[in-house]
Amino acid sequence: MKKTINGEQYYLPSNLTSEQEAIYIHIIDWKRKNITTERGMYKGHEYDAIFPDETSFPAMMYKPIIPLVEEMQQSNFAYKPHKFAYHAVSSQTACINLFMPLLLSKDVDRIIPLIPGCPSDFNRIARDKLFHGFCFEYWGQDIKQGAGVLNDHSKRAGTDADVAIAFYNRENQLCLWLIEHKLSEKEFTVCGAYKSKANKYKDNCTQCNLMSIAKDPQKCYYHMIGYKYWDTLKKNLDRFQGSIEIKGCPFNDGLNQLWRNQMLAFTLQETGIYSTVTFSVCHHAKNTMLDRSINKYKTLTNEDRMFSYFSNYDVVNAVNTNDPELQKWLLWYKNLYCF
Repeated sequence: MKKTINGEQYYLPSNLTSEQEAIYIHIIDWKRKNITTERGMYKGHEYDAIFPDETSFPAMMYKPIIPLVEEMQQSNFAYKPHKFAYHAVSSQTACINLFMPLLLSKDVDRIIPLIPGCPSDFNRIARDKLFHGFCFEYWGQDIKQGAGVLNDHSKRAGTDADVAIAFYNRENQLCLWLIEHKLSEKEFTVCGAYKSKANKYKDNCTQCNLMSIAKDPQKCYYHMIGYKYWDTLKKNLDRFQGSIEIKGCPFNDGLNQLWRNQMLAFTLQETGIYSTVTFSVCHHAKNTMLDRSINKYKTLTNEDRMFSYFSNYDVVNAVNTNDPELQKWLLWYKNLYCF
């Protein structure tokens, strides 16, 4: 869709919300100024947020970390690039741009605790775990390969955290912090079981409540095909007793991704390898579209400290450093993503 904004023409996806459009426009303006004014094609249509075919990847990635990203991709913690990882408004690339420079910094142990949502007992990053203490698109691959700890991992599907940070707490116990990152998305991923054409029991999703399905998980298609979400939930059901009116399964819509990531955290903790595993959402500060689902999830869980959320602005505001390399990254990141 071609649209004129403040006298400038933009080729944008249709049906963007005002908040999505603001994020797109800011990043496209940065792309035009710093990389190229050329547009790319998708399904026969031009888009400003897509790069021309000849553009080398990763055009939007912070250049000083590219060698380490390449090293990571040769390790056991290589991540799978998303379909639109080469898109200027890629949430995955934005996530790497936000966290990797900070997590590699010598000041990380001082800065991380200043981020809202950081586990209260964080002491120091566990450089001897994962990839120098962290990795992206983490699904417990260091613990169980194949289908993973939730029995849901495959080339096409599965629960993972955009960022996993391994750390030692004040008692020198190994812990894990899982983070889901959102840039311009207006909702969390909805239930794949409900959408599946193979699910012949969709009425259960809209007619059965949390307790009904928890008592009889066979009502959920996820459980029928062997995923371990409800097995894990039953062990932690007392933490989902908040007073909230939700018709049908509470994990049918936007809460689905929050729930699955929480189940991943619980299951990882049950292995005993990590003393505690907590889960957070990091979203773009100008993206308030996710607030509704976040607030519903907080209410459902009685604001349990197992879950927290913060914004990318909270992260950059926590960075108080004399490290010139980190200062360069901070200026670059703010120019690209903050407005």
